[in-house]
Amino acid sequence: MKERRKYTYDYWRPAMTVDNVVFSFDGTHLNVLLIKRGREPFQGCWAFPGGFLDENETLEEAAKRELKEETGLESQFMTEIGSFSALDRDPRGRTITVAFASVVRPTQTDTLAGDDASECQWFPITQLPDMAFDHALIFKKAMTMLKVGFFSDPVPFVLMNDTFTMPEMQRLYTEVFNREFDRRNFQKKFLASGILSAEPRDQKKKNAHSPIHYRFNKEGYIQFKEKLWKG
Repeated sequence: MKERRKYTYDYWRPAMTVDNVVFSFDGTHLNVLLIKRGREPFQGCWAFPGGFLDENETLEEAAKRELKEETGLESQFMTEIGSFSALDRDPRGRTITVAFASVVRPTQTDTLAGDDASECQWFPITQLPDMAFDHALIFKKAMTMLKVGFFSDPVPFVLMNDTFTMPEMQRLYTEVFNREFDRRNFQKKFLASGILSAEPRDQKKKNAHSPIHYRFNKEGYIQFKEKLWKG
């Protein structure tokens, strides 16, 4: 195996970090995961899980590693949000970060603070504390990406349990888009799309007030997307 050649350049090189914006839904609120920083700078402040890029890893590998080390979580549906390079974003010196967004199911939200994190906590997106660095800006960009993902990918169904009710799905959309939806129209559009399959009701518990539970229909989703592309 050839030894990798090392070069010395005349030009200056900045530090590189990664940050993770992780979303979850508890049936009522859309939440985002923050860690309380255990070290300076911004010790004791809330921030997104992240850290410095190691020499022999890609940005996405670094993001997954930092998320695991600081929170114990493993990402699903990780996508790159973008790079952030304001000159004064990090008091330690010129540092460029690349942020990633992830979503996790309600059953996968248990966390364990580790590495540079002294604490982990899920916050409703409408009740976020002041955050370190430029993480408020990163969050704003992440929300835009999440909304796009609701139209381009089956992101909503990763945020839900395997089975869910229509009111739960409507509540999720209300949280993400910060607007109310007409119940009948919302249900009508979803059922007409073919991307949901109704779960059989338990005959022993069946009554007029028991809600219908649905499941994501992957095949129906593919057909629905194909129809959209065909116009």
